[in-house]
Amino acid sequence: MKKISVSLFLLMSLISFSQEKEIKDAFNAFEGGNKSKAQTLIQQVETTVDEKITSLDPDTYAKYLYVKGNSLLEQGKTLESAKIFSKLAMYEKGPIYSLKNKNTKEKAFVLTKAEVEKLSSEGFSGLKETKSGTNYLQKIIPVLEQKRQEISNKATSEYNAKQYVKAGDDFLESYYLTKAAGKADNIFKYYSAISYHAAENNTKALELYLELLNDGYTGKTTTYTALQNGKRVSLSEEQYNLFKSTPSSEFSDFKKEESPSVEADLYNYAISILISDKKYNEALALAEKGLKKLPNNTNLNSQIGELYYQTGQTDKYIAKLKESVQKNPNDYVSYYNLGVLYSKDPQTMVQAKENYNQALRIKPDYAAAYLNLAALLLSPDKEIVEKMRALGSTKADQQKYDTLLEKRKDMFKQALPYLEKAYGYENKDKGIIQALKEAYRVLQMKDKLEEMRKIEAAL
Repeated sequence: MKKISVSLFLLMSLISFSQEKEIKDAFNAFEGGNKSKAQTLIQQVETTVDEKITSLDPDTYAKYLYVKGNSLLEQGKTLESAKIFSKLAMYEKGPIYSLKNKNTKEKAFVLTKAEVEKLSSEGFSGLKETKSGTNYLQKIIPVLEQKRQEISNKATSEYNAKQYVKAGDDFLESYYLTKAAGKADNIFKYYSAISYHAAENNTKALELYLELLNDGYTGKTTTYTALQNGKRVSLSEEQYNLFKSTPSSEFSDFKKEESPSVEADLYNYAISILISDKKYNEALALAEKGLKKLPNNTNLNSQIGELYYQTGQTDKYIAKLKESVQKNPNDYVSYYNLGVLYSKDPQTMVQAKENYNQALRIKPDYAAAYLNLAALLLSPDKEIVEKMRALGSTKADQQKYDTLLEKRKDMFKQALPYLEKAYGYENKDKGIIQALKEAYRVLQMKDKLEEMRKIEAAL
């Protein structure tokens, strides 16, 4: 008996033909009002279509997306349907690239240059641009817009009620609905990111912040208004320019207003999440990218300095702080941070003291600077205490102990005014209270020590 074989190309052709027939049947059933039959037929070909998506001609694939999107919408799966319609919008807008395999004669249709390059490496050639030739999206746009309004209004109410996770989900759904209608509005993705951030879903918030930054989203919008018969009304840009240039127009008091950019906020929010997750190198890379676009942004400059420190680049951090106080001589925080950095090296204690004092000249009620000045004076304390504990009970050791004790008391006497100043401005700070208690104990100021204990117990 002769062996029967079927070529791969013939097999693919048969599969493709079967797909096309079922998709067309599903489309006709849907257009004829038999939605359940359309849904059943589409479900039967989903797996095959997804596996061999490029083999479908544009018109057939557009029909598939249209029916599948509507089926999901009928099932109440708005987000899933919006994603499908988004793909349909891309497909109908085009361009669609067509190629053909020389060996198998198989045709392929793709949307991106990257897919074209991949297919070219697999033996496809004869690149052409084509279109789906369909306009099915227009049929569904009114329904999508109605859904978008309903869901975005719901999301706003959820956000105001502090139901941030639900708000994030619904704002994101609103974004996909605008994308499905062919006019993606990133403001809904921005609202979604803010909502997830408020819900402490940092993973989802960061993902969306980075997407928005990569898309170049700034949030800037321009609104045009004018007075018409004493009432302020909104105008399109075209109407604004036309009516403003027409002296006899019934419109007056024309206003063109721009909302501020949120680009800096996107960088700052994303960086703050990365810092909270201790992903300092990623945060630093993002901060450096942000500063190339927004070199004068105060928050970004502050964040990048902190990130230089966290990534062990202390020299860069010091240089950044010095640059900051040069630009703004009243930047007491940068002077304070310089003091902190210099205090870590015994060789630069003088510079630390100078910078703390400079911070206090600008902000005399800066409790942290007073506390750190006291810490500078008390820095030898640990070593002194260790020496005292190591001494024995001989007369010579007792004399050494007394000498060290006097040295310790003298040190705390010098530090006490700074500690009391710090407490005067931050009287609920437990760290300051602990430091004061130790000072009063060493100096045998029993009444003050008891007073501090009572205050601490009452907190």
